[in-house]
Amino acid sequence: MENKSSELKIRCTPEEKKRIASRAESVGKTLSEFAREMLLKGKVVAPPKFTELQEYGIKMLYDYAKKFTYIGNYLQSRDGRLYTEIEVLISEIKAVIKQFFNT
Repeated sequence: MENKSSELKIRCTPEEKKRIASRAESVGKTLSEFAREMLLKGKVVAPPKFTELQEYGIKMLYDYAKKFTYIGNYLQSRDGRLYTEIEVLISEIKAVIKQFFNT
């Protein structure tokens, strides 16, 4: 991720700023994130709201991916075929996780 060090200033009334900040908060974004997305994409997509069960499932997928990574690193020097299969599985798990966050 590139460091965001350049500034872009806009002028607005205090009421406009309050309304923009409220919209940013309603979609779970900071004011900067909201403004950047709106200016670059013309729209802002709110992150999905997950149920408790979905959040648990995502956490489990992260845990599985981490554990398979550890196993794959350990086995890399032992059997290349097993390592390759584990790498494929890790990629599939990460793809599932990514689907939760891409709209």
